[in-house]
Amino acid sequence: MTKAGRILSSTKWAKVVIDTVAIFLGFIVSLAVRFEFAIPEGNLRNFWLAVPVVICLFLAANTLMRIYAGRWKYASFDELLNLSSAAVMATSLLFLVDAMVPGARSYIPLSVAVTGGVLSLFVMAFARLQFRLVGEMSLRRGRSGGKSVLIVGAGEAGEMIARDMLRHPEYDYVPVGFVDDDPAKRKLVVQGFPVLGRRKDIPKLVKRHEVDEVIIAIPSASGEKVRAILPYCEEAGVKAKILPGIMRTMAGEVGLSAVRDIELEDLLGREPVETDLASISAYITDKTVLVTGAGGSIGSELARQLCGLGPRQLIFLDHDETALFDLEMDLVRRITPCPFTTIVADVRDEERMLSVFRRYRPQVVFHSAALKHVPLMEYHPSEAVKNNVLGTRNLAEASILTGVERFILISTDKAVHPVNVMGATKRVAEMLVKDYTGRSRTLFAAVRFGNVLGSRGSVVPVFKRQIEEGGPVLVTHPDVTRYFMTVEEAAQLVIQAGAFAKGGDIFILDMGEPVRIIELALEMIRLMGKEGEVEVRVTGLRPGEKLHEELCFPVEEMLRTPHPKIDKAVHELELAEDFHARVGELFQAAARDDEERVRALLSSLVPTYEPTIPPGRFGAMAGTPRDAREKAGPPEAGGAEASGKAAEGGARAASGAAGGAAGGEEKPPLHAV
Repeated sequence: MTKAGRILSSTKWAKVVIDTVAIFLGFIVSLAVRFEFAIPEGNLRNFWLAVPVVICLFLAANTLMRIYAGRWKYASFDELLNLSSAAVMATSLLFLVDAMVPGARSYIPLSVAVTGGVLSLFVMAFARLQFRLVGEMSLRRGRSGGKSVLIVGAGEAGEMIARDMLRHPEYDYVPVGFVDDDPAKRKLVVQGFPVLGRRKDIPKLVKRHEVDEVIIAIPSASGEKVRAILPYCEEAGVKAKILPGIMRTMAGEVGLSAVRDIELEDLLGREPVETDLASISAYITDKTVLVTGAGGSIGSELARQLCGLGPRQLIFLDHDETALFDLEMDLVRRITPCPFTTIVADVRDEERMLSVFRRYRPQVVFHSAALKHVPLMEYHPSEAVKNNVLGTRNLAEASILTGVERFILISTDKAVHPVNVMGATKRVAEMLVKDYTGRSRTLFAAVRFGNVLGSRGSVVPVFKRQIEEGGPVLVTHPDVTRYFMTVEEAAQLVIQAGAFAKGGDIFILDMGEPVRIIELALEMIRLMGKEGEVEVRVTGLRPGEKLHEELCFPVEEMLRTPHPKIDKAVHELELAEDFHARVGELFQAAARDDEERVRALLSSLVPTYEPTIPPGRFGAMAGTPRDAREKAGPPEAGGAEASGKAAEGGARAASGAAGGAAGGEEKPPLHAV
């Protein structure tokens, strides 16, 4: 575009001048047609007197509709719609004046008032479209050296990507066209670029158009669909990228800036989850929502998705200030504004938690803060208890005291028949949630699911780092399997499950089929282009590690919920009479860092957990699992996990780890504040 053209396309007053000319042309042509191009001298003289008023009327209507706020080279359908509204407004007013004011028709005939308005609209719209066309052609000519891109998917997302490429030359992308398997879109032209064929045509299209990159612009694509597209890209020898899933798009991650490399979760992802927005809105929209562990994988994804659900305020709490800062920076860059506050605090601090709850008065709590690294927690059982059990107790009691409406605990499949400290602490947390049910108006619930792809400490980032370093990729056992779910789907289902909470519920997410970890490692090696270069080495199971995980206890009856991927586990859990005393004693043992006693008490509370002292730190085991259990006494009474009789004493001693009520000392009842 010429220098003059650039000035005209970006200067408000230049636009006003062009519209002035357009309005004048529209009315003078209309007047000429009205008199068959032989305008009487008197009518022409009157027209010259009236036309400035007409022009001012149309320009005022344009200004009222904010027509001059946008740039013409980005002229969109919405702007043309606003332009039409302004023209209708001005034409209607002119027609009324012409019809009602005596003598007005001698200046602007009634028919000219209408046809002149219509012609003016056409000329103004034509000018805008010409500027956009010239601007886009200039961009295409000026970026011939950029990366040629083939876009998979000619829907709304694909159109948005093509439009962004035209608007943002800094990305150095030049679209050559689209591929789409929808027969209705064949030979369609989107943003000036044709639909060139179907996905099977990718190899020949890459060769014909010298394509440098393929972008999969289908936010709703399942992992199966992505896996079906990739072989064509590999055959063509071209790199493929992807637009994030539909929940990320809803949360504000849209446009070319969101395009990224294909990751493992894109290949394993399932069909998009359908959510009941009405039920979610009923408990999220216009509410104050607190997310603990907001800097973690699940917590941060909950934060992103909750932003798009219209809460009054979001409170993000974590003790990791760096993770909170990263989350904050991510959210402030989003297109969709989100009212939120970040709080650096530790869920283990009872007084601090109560202070936060009293200050912000959350109505919904998602408790995702947890120490979750299984082998590491085997060496630090006291810390696992303080965070996973004491933290849950602190938040639950603060919720009761301040009138929280819903409390959703993020649990894990490792809480089912736990064989490790982490799983045992999460099982006790589930038991606490069950126990607090009915003691107030707060609806307590837990959501149990398996591993999240890409979360910190999970196998995916670990394998990725090992592959990047040249190997070997370390797998603990050739037969070990795990359930996997993308973080987007997990967070989405957690939010949906919260809508079904009635009190004391344990919801279980449909994780699909378990995945063999060794096959996961091999797929990652192939995906990263290191096939045949990186070795997979089996190292043996680590402390506290299972071969296979379970999602529910055998005695738990699985009931369907209104959502096909969420079940509810039903089981009448009877706690031992001294349950609270044992939990209080557990906190005290953790405060003393008495690890042997912590393990023994966990075993008494959760019978399937048989404590062992992991090798490499304490040397020989101090006691067998049976010894530890006998030292602690009996577990919860009744149900699938009952064994032995409840010990005497019904005292409640869920005291803080830093010193509270003694093991047999009764704690006063909670009162709302």
